[in-house]
Amino acid sequence: MSKVIDLFSCDDNSDFFNKNAVVNGYLVIRGRECFLVGESRYPFPDSRVEIYCPGLEASLDSVVGGWVGGVASYFDEVTIHGVVGPGTTCRDVASVSKISKIALIRDECEYEIIPDVGV
Repeated sequence: MSKVIDLFSCDDNSDFFNKNAVVNGYLVIRGRECFLVGESRYPFPDSRVEIYCPGLEASLDSVVGGWVGGVASYFDEVTIHGVVGPGTTCRDVASVSKISKIALIRDECEYEIIPDVGV
């Protein structure tokens, strides 16, 4: 069973690295960037959680579709099941990869996305 963790509440997340976890936050996909933020009122904060999931945007598009005309193609509340690791840059407090499931909430509806991880 994966543990639900809050990667935004502490500076050192290394205790969670290389472990399966459930992470809650707001998914932001903007251009070539894909990350989680802790609060919906701050879409581009100083700290964030990097998301690595090739093909994620296409998987999301097939289920719910992106926002049109906004600052990001996706900016939605999510729960992500995956493996936590260190972030690539100092701005990233952690990363999530090997994502097995995403629950995305939009307009009071929940959508389940199983990312297409390819072959």
